[in-house]
Amino acid sequence: AMKKEAGGAGVPIFMGYNKNVCKYVSKTREFAAANEGSHVTFVSNNTYEDNDASLGECFERNCEGMLKNMAIHELALVVSFFDVSVDNIESVVADKSFSSMKTLKGPSGKEWTDFDKIKFTIKTKTGKEVSVQADRCGGDVTYGFVSNSEGEEVFRYNMPDEDDLENVKKLADEYPGAMAYFFSQDPDYITVKERVGKACVTGGDAPGVATID
Repeated sequence: AMKKEAGGAGVPIFMGYNKNVCKYVSKTREFAAANEGSHVTFVSNNTYEDNDASLGECFERNCEGMLKNMAIHELALVVSFFDVSVDNIESVVADKSFSSMKTLKGPSGKEWTDFDKIKFTIKTKTGKEVSVQADRCGGDVTYGFVSNSEGEEVFRYNMPDEDDLENVKKLADEYPGAMAYFFSQDPDYITVKERVGKACVTGGDAPGVATID
């Protein structure tokens, strides 16, 4: 309904998925595009402790579930850059050896069932293929990697990279206790806001920024 109404009014709707403009995403996509037979995997990690109390609190606070919360950013990437849509999906294959689902009690005492980690590969009817991996306890580094036709990893780019670490430390000192991913993604949220702001002023596009379309 929102998409239809906005389209009828000629109003673009931008989505604040910051990973669309991240360096690690563009670097990974560029390498894959330059090397035939490449397969891209986007990996998202959080820093929750691997215990029932920490994950139970996570499940309750993010009760929409991992796919609509943590991994939604990677889903935005595959929709934006890999031609993935509901109508164009040929298959979704879960990596059951990596994926894990648990039922845990949150702080309220209510039980919640969600993935603490998940990995899957999407194939489209137009011949594209991409993988997504998300781990609530995977650490503070998110990255993209490229595998060759033999399944061997041949490229990886991290977020934060070496250039970002100084800013991450500065923000961590300034905002103690905040989730680590806010620090590493800070420059990218600025980029999203700048591009959307410019598009609003000029009436042009916001390159790389996800839209409701």
